[in-house]
Amino acid sequence: MDLTRQRRMRQWGEFQVVRQKGQSAAGRYLVLGSLRDPSLSDRRFGLITSKKAGKAVTRNLLRRRFREIIRKHGDKLPEKHMVVTIARWRAAQATFQQLEADWIKTAKRLKIWQDPTSDPA
Repeated sequence: MDLTRQRRMRQWGEFQVVRQKGQSAAGRYLVLGSLRDPSLSDRRFGLITSKKAGKAVTRNLLRRRFREIIRKHGDKLPEKHMVVTIARWRAAQATFQQLEADWIKTAKRLKIWQDPTSDPA
């Protein structure tokens, strides 16, 4: 799944709507927020990496890692949803595999994970 311009959240107001009206779940390395929006034609994704996560090089590395996770697993989330991934300060010390596992686990806890090949547990 490509993160085209139409699939990215860019306006601060969109992030605020997800935060205020949506639901969220916290993992060890990230916080995932989700909001169903019937007016959307597809999924939309946003990333937040604050200065608490580290300096610019570290924040950019985290963004690249989270974008790759979304590219790999974003199609397993329901359509017409806005999903925001917020990096926590611990994310800078995590490996890609740890971030990926935490993202999937948090999406399942949020009940937005829809992978037909996984267990219904």
